[in-house]
Amino acid sequence: MWPFGTYPELTPDGVAYLAGYNSISKHGHDVYDYIIVGGGTAGCVLASRLSEDPSTRVLVVERGRAASSWKSRVPLLSTNLSRPYVPAHQWDAQPLQSVGGRVLPMVIGRALGGTSRINSMVYSRGFASEYDRWSKSGRNGWSYDDVLPYFMKSEGRLGCDSEEAAHHGTRGPWHNKPWATIYSKSSEKALDAAKSLGFHSVNDINAPNVPIVGVSPISIMHDEKSRRSSMADAFLPTALAIKRKNRLKICTGSIVTSIGLEPVPGGGCRAAGVFIEGEAFGKTFYARARKEIILCCGAIGSPQLLMLSGIGPKKHLKDMGITVQKDLPGVGSHLQDHPRIITTYRVPMQDSLRILEVSFIRMIIEFIKYVFLGTGLFLYPIAQFMLIASSKFITDDAQIVPHTLSQLDSRQPDNIPDIEIVPVTSGQPGGSDSAARPKDGLFSFAAFLLQPRSGTVRLQSNDPRASPLCDLDFFKDAKDYEVARKALKLCKRLAENMRRDGYRIAEETVPRSESDEDLDAFAREQVISGFHYTSTCRMAPEHDPEHPGVVDDELRVYGVQGLRVADCSVFPNITAGHPQAPAVMVAEKCADMILTASPAAH
Repeated sequence: MWPFGTYPELTPDGVAYLAGYNSISKHGHDVYDYIIVGGGTAGCVLASRLSEDPSTRVLVVERGRAASSWKSRVPLLSTNLSRPYVPAHQWDAQPLQSVGGRVLPMVIGRALGGTSRINSMVYSRGFASEYDRWSKSGRNGWSYDDVLPYFMKSEGRLGCDSEEAAHHGTRGPWHNKPWATIYSKSSEKALDAAKSLGFHSVNDINAPNVPIVGVSPISIMHDEKSRRSSMADAFLPTALAIKRKNRLKICTGSIVTSIGLEPVPGGGCRAAGVFIEGEAFGKTFYARARKEIILCCGAIGSPQLLMLSGIGPKKHLKDMGITVQKDLPGVGSHLQDHPRIITTYRVPMQDSLRILEVSFIRMIIEFIKYVFLGTGLFLYPIAQFMLIASSKFITDDAQIVPHTLSQLDSRQPDNIPDIEIVPVTSGQPGGSDSAARPKDGLFSFAAFLLQPRSGTVRLQSNDPRASPLCDLDFFKDAKDYEVARKALKLCKRLAENMRRDGYRIAEETVPRSESDEDLDAFAREQVISGFHYTSTCRMAPEHDPEHPGVVDDELRVYGVQGLRVADCSVFPNITAGHPQAPAVMVAEKCADMILTASPAAH
């Protein structure tokens, strides 16, 4: 941490008083204006924004540690979930009933900065038509034009040109930059193959009116020194945390076991404080909030904490032995994630990341390039460009339907992609193909289904340390198969075009044939989570007949005063892209709503 000192992490006894103790601190050191539960992607943003005012006291409680190190900021190393130093928490989802009972792993980041510390570093906002759809469905203040300023506020776009400046920010703390160089011949040939199939070249996937059949460089969240720009690094760096330590308390290695609710005159309740324990079992402490408590625990943790506090589906809470404080059926419902199906190919070793495993000399060369030049494979977080497509513009034999560019404009209301394909210079995560093919490199196409159906999050028990029961419910709806077939055929066409162009690529793990039966069987056998969990505390009317909401348009939890949720869980529907940038936007907008609210609203 030199030259700024040690990160000012605190323990529960340093931020709260012992629960059950008769007197609160006479000096009010255990009372805060705002308590933020979860110091992940959204929580870091909110903590930074709310603590800008010197007169405001803010407490952040995060289950993980600050855990900042040199390795944690090297893109390639920090993305490798198999490494023991990567702060990832993994557990099993519920067996998928529609795919033969397969059990898939779920992964979240568990450190200050959350999943932004371990993900693939993709800066992807989604599409203008998605936010306009939110607005048209009644979400006041959430159209594309409404949310664009919040995307721009957080962003420090590197190398931003005059055309991009209309929709990108350059002064925010969170840095990103599009890939300018293709590092491997396999990726270069895949890019050529995409263009030969008719995918339009897109300079900026985050522009407001991109064609929804296109190929674009990925914008990667790294700073000017080629280091991962996580939310902790961007919004709560060591220097800032030390500077504000008298008014911003960061409690790590701790878990909020429940929200303290107090009755209010006329009925209902108010979120008054939080109960905190160390990660290991021990004493329980209590911290009070003068104004508001904001949950930023993500699409898994936020509904879990609400239910542990008696806010959620009445029957489920009673089954868990939890006293019902507010019957809110939408809590934990509508869990969405992007199913990911990977086809794998053998390619020359030098065109795959496997070269770092088999060649010590190449690893040293790439390490030196990264340390001294900020380039090379250690800067490379797996993917460099992406393809997007709407299946309505793809034929059953994976050809692009004749069109005009105006028909593909993503500002048109119904133009939201449902397929993303990411070429990756490695194999299936956790696969053993490399051991069986010692002389070959591996190359994959990861196909994401961007508009999936939904599952649920439920409590396993009333133990706050127990991972909840998560049902991803992939392929329950037959429509998902229709999209998956086209996505898999597109992957095969890309490989065929690479081979036709003279590149040496051979099938390793692909569908047996292009029959519906074989494609569907492959999808069931190979589908994994995209780790893009959203929408379990969705922003919608409380009594929506199809998918009941949990928060209103101001992100306030229905029926509970002084309590908001601000993370991926509030998305009305999952965005057609990677959810990190939208989560930051939600946090920026939430901070603005809190700070501009009238005193009576608190």
